[in-house]
Amino acid sequence: MSAGWNHWSRPGSNATHIKAQVLNNSHLRWFPRLTLAAFLLPLGFGLFATWLPAVGYLPAIGAHQLSLNPWQQVFNHPSAASALWLTLKTGLLSAILATLLSLLLLMLLYDTRFWRIIQWLLAPVLAFPHVAFAAGLALLIAPSGWLMRWISPGLSGFETPPDWLLVKDPAGFSLILTLTLKELPFLLLMSLSAVHQLAIRQSLTVARSLGYDQYQSWLKILLPQLWPQLRLPALAVLVYSLSTVELALVTGPTTPPTFAVLIHRWFNDPDLQQRLTASAAATLLLLICALAVIVVLVMEKLMQRCCRGWLINGRRSSYLKILRPLAAPVAAGLLIITGLNLLVTILWSVTRRWRFPDALPSQWSGRYWLASLEQLQQPFWNTLLAGMGSVLIAIVLVVGCLEYEQVLKRRNARFDPSRTLWLLYLPLLIPQIAFVFGLQTLLLTLHLEASRISLIGAHLIFVLPYTFLTLAGPYRAFDERYQTLAIALCRSRWRAFWQVKRALLTRPLLLTMSVGFAVSVAQYLVTVYVGAGRIPTITTEAVSLASGSDRRVASVYVLWQLLIPLAGYTLALCWPAYGNRHS
Repeated sequence: MSAGWNHWSRPGSNATHIKAQVLNNSHLRWFPRLTLAAFLLPLGFGLFATWLPAVGYLPAIGAHQLSLNPWQQVFNHPSAASALWLTLKTGLLSAILATLLSLLLLMLLYDTRFWRIIQWLLAPVLAFPHVAFAAGLALLIAPSGWLMRWISPGLSGFETPPDWLLVKDPAGFSLILTLTLKELPFLLLMSLSAVHQLAIRQSLTVARSLGYDQYQSWLKILLPQLWPQLRLPALAVLVYSLSTVELALVTGPTTPPTFAVLIHRWFNDPDLQQRLTASAAATLLLLICALAVIVVLVMEKLMQRCCRGWLINGRRSSYLKILRPLAAPVAAGLLIITGLNLLVTILWSVTRRWRFPDALPSQWSGRYWLASLEQLQQPFWNTLLAGMGSVLIAIVLVVGCLEYEQVLKRRNARFDPSRTLWLLYLPLLIPQIAFVFGLQTLLLTLHLEASRISLIGAHLIFVLPYTFLTLAGPYRAFDERYQTLAIALCRSRWRAFWQVKRALLTRPLLLTMSVGFAVSVAQYLVTVYVGAGRIPTITTEAVSLASGSDRRVASVYVLWQLLIPLAGYTLALCWPAYGNRHS
């Protein structure tokens, strides 16, 4: 990021030297450096402090000799090979399915009535936290789930739940389904953002005038322009799918589990020597994710070379049109599954008695909600504190960075925003399990373990990238002439910013804060490690209950995890209208 912000001068030029002097005098120049430090330093220290135990060095448990024994223990463990295979199978398949489905839906449904419905419903679907979605899906597709209850006993003949392992199945199909359905809306949102930067309608019109049908136009003209902007989100989905712990705990296999869950178990093993094995395994998972990213980039280059002939072969029609009748039903099915997912969670949260195969509860009760009001007080305040603290710091840093970017532009300094993207995506391209133990060790050394300040700092690592990516577009699109006119009238840059620019950007600022807050609420692994299990949040409680407990209690906790960020979104949407009416 700093390279992008600082890469604007020409050495040897007097004018450039003067501009550099002026820019260096701006206090805003510290914001990019602070922003980089806020998420790169914890990442770097966390990785380094994980790599040392991976080679046998962890003085806290009496390990002072460098050795490769931790790696040997990983490879000799009876579950390691099968866990690795399971991780590769579920992670790669779900990432490929989510990417292909998002591209197909975009190409087949773009600019149709159904596409506009998808656009409208995308934000509420994205507000669904990962754990809440996985828990709801488990309630839907389990042998005793709602779908089975609909067809029982009439169609299925089952009077009791069948002995089928549909959730947490050994092959990992339920985990693949969960990851695909949850990551698909994120990729669709990224596609929407990318599509708005391309002249889609003009390109399609030109292509049609040359005889190409709509689908061939997408494949040969638009997709090559679209993919560079979708590359980083797709890679982030790939890394998340390979390394997720919370979703694998709720819907993934247990014997063996995925490799990330196995590492999580080793890190929490009562035998302290297992920390060395876990560190080596976490480093191995990091290498696997890095290798997967490299393979994707190499395949992209190979496809570019192999498809050159196909791009100019003159073929005007595509077989993709065969899939057109299926696109709308598939998209509708995905939306219906998400809606049913939420509905069955709500039903279980107010259930007192729901016997199989009844389609609806026979007795209703709100006592689990009432009980949760007392039980969740501490997790609620911890969630609120971590979310608000990290979001407020993130929004100040991001606004400072974007203001400095405007300073560079006003002074005709060269700046390429695309160069910052790789750095912004870095926390999303590194598995959390690969650095959280190192971060915990560092905090333990500094006597900052299990403190709320540490928790806010740890959440900031993930809140910052999403805050920047959400706010950058609206902030860069702001007409700076308003700001210039305000400065001329009030002769104060700060007053002009606060009374004019901040007021005009209230809605995007609040929406960005709500997105950052939702990201903080959803953090599980980093909360468990940095909080050392002593700072419970709504998400940590929801994961522990959703992975095997009373469905009614788990549903209440999962819905709280959904309601808290939803309240943030609602406030962000309603507050600007209320403020304007009363200003």
